[in-house]
Amino acid sequence: MAAEKPVTMACHNCGRSLAGAADVAWECECGNRVCSDPDCFVECFKLVASGEATRCLTCGLVT
Repeated sequence: MAAEKPVTMACHNCGRSLAGAADVAWECECGNRVCSDPDCFVECFKLVASGEATRCLTCGLVT
């Protein structure tokens, strides 16, 4: 039986390694995730509906 390869995560914008779920500041269902740097959030996501929702700039999903 082969060992599972660990999932490596990185910020979609800056490429910074995200060691675990606690390092992910925001994540979309499409797999787009960013670190806690506010500039990375702005490059990949947009607040909509007066800040009540977030739009993923990769796939367009609003959550």
